Amino acid sequence: MKHTENILQNRTLICTYPEKDQDEVTELLTQQGATVLSLPMIEIHSLPVKAPQSISSYDWLIFTSKNAVESFHQSYPQVPCKIAALGERTAQRLRQFNYNPDFIGSGKSAHDFVDEFGNTLKTDEQVLLVLGTLAPDTLQQKLGTKAKIERVNAYQTQLTHEVGQKLKEIIENKAYSAMLVTSPSAVKSIVTLWDNSPPLLNFISIGKTTTAAIRALGMEPLATANDPSYRGLAEATTNYFYTLEESKKN
Repeated sequence: MKHTENILQNRTLICTYPEKDQDEVTELLTQQGATVLSLPMIEIHSLPVKAPQSISSYDWLIFTSKNAVESFHQSYPQVPCKIAALGERTAQRLRQFNYNPDFIGSGKSAHDFVDEFGNTLKTDEQVLLVLGTLAPDTLQQKLGTKAKIERVNAYQTQLTHEVGQKLKEIIENKAYSAMLVTSPSAVKSIVTLWDNSPPLLNFISIGKTTTAAIRALGMEPLATANDPSYRGLAEATTNYFYTLEESKKN
């Protein structure tokens, strides 16, 4: 969709994900006139990685987040296994560490990945999931009916308390237009600011998995990115406010 310039003028948008990932989104949104606040609600901390078995015993390694790659590489700089990535963002990170993905999903959600990867995975293959501590057991449960699945946690996410209090103040003062969220853990961190009983929040979601976490709270995001990427998140934001402004003219 083509927009007139400054469609986001007088809009205050909050980026809640780690600051190092915000450059592209901030640039795209400020080009449209938005004020963008960087309030990362979570910090990513690497964990030491030790696979349950010898790494050579696995047929597949599955990475669902780019955050898992670096810490895994520190323990296993070279692997003999095939590698699958949930989506292109994770695949790009794998390539940066000289891992060549053999399978790349659409990146939409773990449920979609199961359907996408199911025909590639052979019966009784050995699979190691490389995840974060908060990742649910969706892949383990779904793929475990066909293959032998094990899991290792490569990173953990933690709430940034000082940022949280600032974010809470902005929301309670209604001094924002929307919050951009990229993971269920970010959504969870935000709602804990109100002891899990938050007011109605203006979320814009990067994709289906994050939107499911928002809906589990009884809320509906203002918009969900069709393309689960940072550029897709920026486009979903611009499209939402463009449509909102157009509806006021009619």
